[in-house]
Amino acid sequence: MTPVAGALVPLAILIALGFALRRGAFLPEPFWPSLDRLNYWVLFPALIFVSLATAGRGLENGSAVAFVVWGALLLVSAATLLVRRGLGTDGPGFTSVYQGAVRFNSYVALGALPVLFPGSEGLTALIVAVTVPVVNVTCVLVLARFAGRTPLRGRPLLRSVTSNPLIIASLLGAAVQALAWPLGPLEGALRTLGAASLACGLLSVGATLRFDHVRRGWRPIAASTALKFVALPAATWLIAAWFGLPPSLLAPLVVFQALPTASASFVLARAMGGDEKLMAAILAVQTVVAMAWLPWAYAWTRTWDLTLP
Repeated sequence: MTPVAGALVPLAILIALGFALRRGAFLPEPFWPSLDRLNYWVLFPALIFVSLATAGRGLENGSAVAFVVWGALLLVSAATLLVRRGLGTDGPGFTSVYQGAVRFNSYVALGALPVLFPGSEGLTALIVAVTVPVVNVTCVLVLARFAGRTPLRGRPLLRSVTSNPLIIASLLGAAVQALAWPLGPLEGALRTLGAASLACGLLSVGATLRFDHVRRGWRPIAASTALKFVALPAATWLIAAWFGLPPSLLAPLVVFQALPTASASFVLARAMGGDEKLMAAILAVQTVVAMAWLPWAYAWTRTWDLTLP
């Protein structure tokens, strides 16, 4: 089995299983929101914390990685705003295009990248850690501006960011790693929770997929997919090259930016007045397209010298 197949096939199986379980009504409908809540507040923060706290390498270039990720997000955000009038959609629809262009699926990232790039567990957790707060803030700002159901206030926005369990877990994990504190028996428990997080998260991704809205508008779906899979990796590559990042860091960064958007985008669209049907269509299309696109992105990076430092 090739590295790409070894990384993606297990993820695809879990996503398909989640899709089948929900469509077949195997579990009661309230199960899925409860699973998402458990994963968001307990399982996934444990995975982020232990990945950063025990990272052997990948964190020494943290500031450069952060600036590359943030710069690419800024460029693609600007490009998305520039093409807004040509998308043929209203304000709420534009917010779905934007979320599809900049959000990423954390579960696919943490499940696939360490398999494709051995030794990149710490780097992958770092990329997730520096991306989560920026993406959350920008998506909330765009939804507040163009969807308009929820007024934008500075204090609630700041509270939502500072109380985000993923951000807290990231800061604590980085601090433990910097201080070289041993986790002892706690590490085994956290890794078990982290493994459960990936499985539960991928099942939830499949349960979220809705293909019945795909036909409603090809232009915004195509635009969001192109921005996510082409513009964002290209911007990342350009900025990383300008920073002089070695290929061992650049390759995981580029593949990370070619991941599909997150299922959380659908939840946020529904909560803040976005176009949730268009968001569901973008999520479904990107998840399917990613399974074909990621092997191409990975094959491109294999032409580089990927010797880890």
